[in-house]
Amino acid sequence: MNAIREPLFLQPVLFEKVWGGNRLGALYGKACPPGGQIGESWELTDRAYAQSTVSGGAFDGWTLRRLMEERGTELLGWKLAARKPARFPLLVKFVDAGDDLSVQVHPDDDGARKFGIPDRGKTECWAIVHAEPGARIQRGLKPGVTRARFEDALKAQRLEEVLHYFEPRVGEVLAIPPGMIHAICAGVVVAEIQQNSDITFRVYDYNRAGLDGKPRALHVRESLETIAFGGAFGAYFDGDMNLPTVSAQPEAQGALKRERLLRGMYFDLERMSAPAGASGTIATRGAPKIVMALQGRGSLGGRAFAAGQTVLLPADLLEAPVRADASEPLVWLESTPTAEA
Repeated sequence: MNAIREPLFLQPVLFEKVWGGNRLGALYGKACPPGGQIGESWELTDRAYAQSTVSGGAFDGWTLRRLMEERGTELLGWKLAARKPARFPLLVKFVDAGDDLSVQVHPDDDGARKFGIPDRGKTECWAIVHAEPGARIQRGLKPGVTRARFEDALKAQRLEEVLHYFEPRVGEVLAIPPGMIHAICAGVVVAEIQQNSDITFRVYDYNRAGLDGKPRALHVRESLETIAFGGAFGAYFDGDMNLPTVSAQPEAQGALKRERLLRGMYFDLERMSAPAGASGTIATRGAPKIVMALQGRGSLGGRAFAAGQTVLLPADLLEAPVRADASEPLVWLESTPTAEA
């Protein structure tokens, strides 16, 4: 069968959320409806109810599901394809918090099975792409908080007293392993890379109704059994998960600047920067690579590529040329699945 020798530019799938904002149109040109509350733009998705579609090129109109079913080895590479994943391993999105998201936690694969949920666990990370002055991120517990103290605070409606908050800065990256309690708060926009899972346990949601006017479900029992009280977060990512943000490790790559951000059980993450007018190549190295443009404009594989676009590089592509526009730098994320996530 012929190899897939072109980048696959993807159409996003937009989701209205009760906590959603209105920034994704202005920041990234998303087709947000007037007056809507678009909380998430799923940039790459292989779910039954949400499919990425290729825009342009030889595979124009193909869904990611069709590519997985008909061209799986060329798309994934032989090593990942041999594991026969049921879906594309990762899901990536932009999240715009117009209001605070629920305080929540995700299980790992074993936790999903424990609760009888037919899905994978959820290991994820966030890259901060926008933050209003004074905006906050909630990640983890304050030092020394036990399950008993947490439950007391929850019953007393004083949960914020035991949660760790901080003001994020654009460019910071946060790892969110299973068991890490967290919430994106109002005024923050993130690029999110995660296992292909849709499991969320809400432990607290401000007594908020959903878009349908009905109270949103809480999952207090599941949350209490999932939160990693004591700070033991397993081997989902390299590094100390009790630190609030990830330390970028610069690596030279010709005219391009590469920063290694995360090495993980399910995916690796790097950030690339090309100065204005600079060019280089993106190599796949036998696995697919997801490229999310965060800033600037230029070209990728000979096609226009700008902030807010997401492109899937098939394993068969081997490498793709990338160039920044002469007037401004180009910054993008590269995420690579490392297992059947």
